[in-house]
Amino acid sequence: MNTPEPSVGAAVAVPTPDALPTPVQGFSLARRNSQKPQALTGLRFLNELLDDHDDHDHDNDDDPTSPTSPKAEQEPSLSLFLQDELAFEQVGDRISEFQEDEFVQQALAKGMDLREYAHHIESELDMVGQDHEDDYVHQSQAFVDLHGQIKSCDEILETMENLLSIFQTDLGNISTEIQTLQTKSVTMSIQLKNRMAVESHLNELLEGILVTPQLIRKIYDGEIDETWLGALAELNSKMYHAKARQGRHIRALKEVGPELERLRIKTVEKIREFLLSKIKSFRTPNTNVQIMQHSVLLKYKELNQFVMERYNEVALEIRQTYANTLRWYFSNQFETYATGLEKLHSVVGDKHEMLCTDESARKVGLFGTTKALQPKTNVFAVGSRLDTLKNQDAGLILIHVANEKNLKYPYEALFRSFNLALIDNASSEFLFLVEYFSKRTQPDIEGIKAVFLHIFEPTLRLGLANVKEYADTSFDAIGILLCLRINHQLAKELERRRIPMLDKYRDAIHMTLWPRFQVVVDMHIESVRKAKTKIKPKNVHPHWIARRYGEFAGSLLLLNDEQTDVLPRLAMLRLETSSLFEIMSKTFTDTKSRLIFLINTFDLVLTLLADIRTNGVETENDHWKQALHQTIALFVEEELKPYFGELISFIRMVDIAGGVSKVQLDHFERASFAFSNTWRQSLLSINASVIQHFSSFKNGTHVLHQVLGQLIVYYTRFHGLLDEKLQEQGPSTSTTVATSTRGWSHQPVGVQTVMVEVKKFRSNFLP
Repeated sequence: MNTPEPSVGAAVAVPTPDALPTPVQGFSLARRNSQKPQALTGLRFLNELLDDHDDHDHDNDDDPTSPTSPKAEQEPSLSLFLQDELAFEQVGDRISEFQEDEFVQQALAKGMDLREYAHHIESELDMVGQDHEDDYVHQSQAFVDLHGQIKSCDEILETMENLLSIFQTDLGNISTEIQTLQTKSVTMSIQLKNRMAVESHLNELLEGILVTPQLIRKIYDGEIDETWLGALAELNSKMYHAKARQGRHIRALKEVGPELERLRIKTVEKIREFLLSKIKSFRTPNTNVQIMQHSVLLKYKELNQFVMERYNEVALEIRQTYANTLRWYFSNQFETYATGLEKLHSVVGDKHEMLCTDESARKVGLFGTTKALQPKTNVFAVGSRLDTLKNQDAGLILIHVANEKNLKYPYEALFRSFNLALIDNASSEFLFLVEYFSKRTQPDIEGIKAVFLHIFEPTLRLGLANVKEYADTSFDAIGILLCLRINHQLAKELERRRIPMLDKYRDAIHMTLWPRFQVVVDMHIESVRKAKTKIKPKNVHPHWIARRYGEFAGSLLLLNDEQTDVLPRLAMLRLETSSLFEIMSKTFTDTKSRLIFLINTFDLVLTLLADIRTNGVETENDHWKQALHQTIALFVEEELKPYFGELISFIRMVDIAGGVSKVQLDHFERASFAFSNTWRQSLLSINASVIQHFSSFKNGTHVLHQVLGQLIVYYTRFHGLLDEKLQEQGPSTSTTVATSTRGWSHQPVGVQTVMVEVKKFRSNFLP
């Protein structure tokens, strides 16, 4: 319910100050409720409002328009109302300025008397102020004590300030002293470094040119040992220093120079005597040069280095003496070894052991009587001789051990042992020469090569002479080719060891052996050519020439694993041998025997080549396989002709006639009748014939299968022609061969029946 606003001048019930919380009470509450800023704001607002109202009342006393003035009293009541309205507008402005204040809003809302409220607040403030004064008076002694304490603290702080000022002054003085000391320290450090640098150069100079009495006595009177080597190193160092400063004007160098020269000459003299005596000791019998090299020469390597650097003439004398001594040593040792190996040589083959030479027909003796030859190594098969090439870890042949066991070796084993010993000693000697006769700066490779060749020249000449002697008298193509392969193997080993000085030696061996190998193979080829008019086979079994050729060709191919140099002459030998086999087969009077001989011969050659897996063997196998297949095809026809000749002739007649239309049916009957009467017995006869003529199970089985297979082909062809003839007679005459041939005196044998019977002979030649 809205309350009607009071009219102007009407009496308004003003609430008592106790009805609202006073600013002082509000202030007290604010202290308890943390609202102090709001209470103070309301207080300031009331004071300002009261001040403005007093000023306004004062102005109204002077204003002629005031209601209390005589003039105002004479104006109508509307004028008073307007003046009061202006005063209230100013109050409204103030009220709106603080309208957010909580106490002001409550006072205005309740219409309380602001002046009375302001006086009430002032009285409360006075009471609060009085309370504060009483409290201050009550606490006055505490303030006096606090004042005394603060004064005492000020005195203490003043004393500390004085002490700190003095300390700061002292620190400033110390800092100045430190800077002075630092400057002096830097100066002294620079002086020390300069003195140390001068001292280092001076010590180096003094140590480099100072020749002590102890050094002189050691050089002149001491024995050459490790201690003497130390003195030599010291002397060499002083000579280096003196030479490096030779151009400088140093008086001490001029004084020490003659002394160093005398020491150099004396040192070279002692080194020369020592090294020459050690080198000449190599001529003592049973001396191991390698041990002496490592235990003496390399141990005192610095002696030779000093001589090479300080006295070149003496160094050349020492090197030449060493070269001559080792030249004699190796020449003597290898000559003795070669002589011992020669006594162990087992000769393999001679000029009569060619591919087509019949040893049983050889005649020896003055009156041409035959003499049984002692068993010899097979000159055509490499056999176990291949181990000499394959077993690269095999050691040298020891002469005394071989003599004790009465062992003999083919030449290729002796060749390998001699040359393996040669390259081992040559490799060791070359490495020693490089290490011992090379200067510190760089090795003199050309000079070392000259010394090496001078040392081994007699030994290499001995090795070449032995090879040439063997090549001139040998007819063992396998042995010569083994030596060539061993020579190639050793050349690769030298290349791996990086020893190039023996390359010419290896090339010379190759140029000696290879032409001889070609000559010996040509002799084999020539023997084959001569045999075409001399040798005749005694039976259809494989000829011994076929075995020799298979072994010889297989051996050449085994030794041709990585190269192809033997293939051209092997091809020539293959063509000549193949031609010889053809000529030998023609000595048989009947074609069947000729074909059987060729089949057995070709099969033996292929059997001997079967296990070879090297370069070029495919060409060799292809040639003999093709010849074998062609010969077997001819043999099949020859084998079938005596037993099934009428059937084969009939089939060929039909083919020549141009078809079955020109052949009478009774001809088919006669051919079928002849086959039916004899085919089982013919199969037995064919099987027995093959067993008799082919001793090789594998080859015989293959030939028998070819014969029986071709028979099945012919008989199947015959049945095909018969069916075609019966179809020509008319479809109404028959539906099968059996019903169409009822008028015949027999029934044709079925193809399946023949095949079942043929299968019984398939396992006869299984191994």
